Amino acid sequence: MKYLTILLIASLSLASSCQKEDMPPTDGHKNIFRCKVNGVEWTPHCISDFFGCSAIDCQYYKEDRAFAINAFNEDQGKKIDQSFGISKYNCLVGDNVITSKSSIYSDLIKFPGCRYYYIDTNMINIISIINIDSLNFFIEGTFEFTAISKCQDTVRITDGYFDVEYRF
Repeated sequence: MKYLTILLIASLSLASSCQKEDMPPTDGHKNIFRCKVNGVEWTPHCISDFFGCSAIDCQYYKEDRAFAINAFNEDQGKKIDQSFGISKYNCLVGDNVITSKSSIYSDLIKFPGCRYYYIDTNMINIISIINIDSLNFFIEGTFEFTAISKCQDTVRITDGYFDVEYRF
């Protein structure tokens, strides 16, 4: 009985210490998101907690071709708290103009009125879908856009690329 109790406690300890890890895809997809923010390399990152974390979330609904991708870079030690949120309805393979006026980029380290950036509709803002793998639920594409905050601070996003798993 003592052995069974020790085994049960050890099993529960191991199970509760497990963290969600992003498993590498085995079908040739990379599950990556990257871009340049004002010419500086940017990749998602999050600090894992008890439940793990995922720095990328993508959704695609093939019936109405609604696409949304969010990516986060959070590192309190480096004072980074940035995120992307790109969405497009009727998103097809090929070039799609981003016209949404919702917040597309945020930098929460900035002053409260200057944290959120919106599409600059005077510029060309594109998301290009390269491939939609509906068997393995991956979507691949590129993006670039210019966004502006209420403080008139401009951010230019270039060389954007993603090859990520999507949910539906």
